[in-house]
Amino acid sequence: MKKGLYAAAGILVIMVLIGYLAITSSSYVDVSELKSYRDGSVVTVKGKVADTKVKPEIDLVVFVLEGEDGSQLYATYSLSKFISQYGAPPGHSTVERNVVMKGVYHPRPQGKVLGYMDIQEILQGCHKAYEAPPATG
Repeated sequence: MKKGLYAAAGILVIMVLIGYLAITSSSYVDVSELKSYRDGSVVTVKGKVADTKVKPEIDLVVFVLEGEDGSQLYATYSLSKFISQYGAPPGHSTVERNVVMKGVYHPRPQGKVLGYMDIQEILQGCHKAYEAPPATG
């Protein structure tokens, strides 16, 4: 019985490690590398969060991601989905400075903005909001 439990725990650790390595490996591109993309495609992109715009009237969050060379990408996500996943709207408690996101990239170059991406998954850089215990009086 214990051997089976240890084997299952070992397999779980290995699967978590493989998942972590898959996310943090070099399988993503920096925002600035999207300059070479001419057609819409699924990409996993890393960038610095330069700004976040919340548009509750249309259930939308727009992340302005910045690449190493200053290029920018608008990455859109459902506000209600973000709140259900992370417990609060995007802010300092839920979004780190650097993120990795997977989605469909649509090139639309205009100045330093390379285009926009419909986010399918937020892979790194967003986390649950801190949940403080209720105040007692």
